[in-house]
Amino acid sequence: MIEEGAIRLGSTGDRIGVEKILVLAVLFVGVVFGVVFITLGQRRIPTQSAKHVRGRRVYGGTRQYLPLRVNQAGVMPLFFASSLLLFPQVVFRWAGWTTLESMFQRGDGFLYNVLYVGLIYFFCYFWTAITFNPKDMSDNLKNYGTFIPGYRPGKRTADDLERVMVRITYVGAGFLALVAIIPTLLSAWMNVPWSVAGFYGGTGLLIAVSVAFDLVQKIDSHLVMRNYR
Repeated sequence: MIEEGAIRLGSTGDRIGVEKILVLAVLFVGVVFGVVFITLGQRRIPTQSAKHVRGRRVYGGTRQYLPLRVNQAGVMPLFFASSLLLFPQVVFRWAGWTTLESMFQRGDGFLYNVLYVGLIYFFCYFWTAITFNPKDMSDNLKNYGTFIPGYRPGKRTADDLERVMVRITYVGAGFLALVAIIPTLLSAWMNVPWSVAGFYGGTGLLIAVSVAFDLVQKIDSHLVMRNYR
């Protein structure tokens, strides 16, 4: 319903001006673009395969790259962090401590946001350490006769992969933390209802982007298989 240059949101009675709607639309496009950019972002480490001479032919010696995802942990840190922060709310509600309970309400309180960001960083490194093993990757490169220029195969290569992953995980964790608190910032700074601000971040947006890219990749692979002779 449009009334006096504003749009009323359903039965809540909250009104958002047309100018604010335009700003929110542009911001939504920017947030989606950032999510897509970081989701597909990779740190490409150059590799080179060793040369093999068989008869008069030389095999190998090609230059390739090893892709390391910037957001290696995906959406798991958001799930873990938000789930862990539910326990203080339940305990304080059961104990009748309404003041402490309000401090741990989602979108309310500085303490909740600080703990949320800290837990996201912690679980990003925790989940990356579980899913990414630089020693195994170094051994696989060595077994296939591939090496990183400037680093000897083995421990030196594993140390370099771990150092690079620690740096890009810091960037990925910062991205997840920003996406997680964007709805809170919008709700506080622009006086936007939480039902609208929730579309600008959180696990829902990340899952939607990830599922969309997964669907596109499956369609592309299916088309390749159909056209393969």
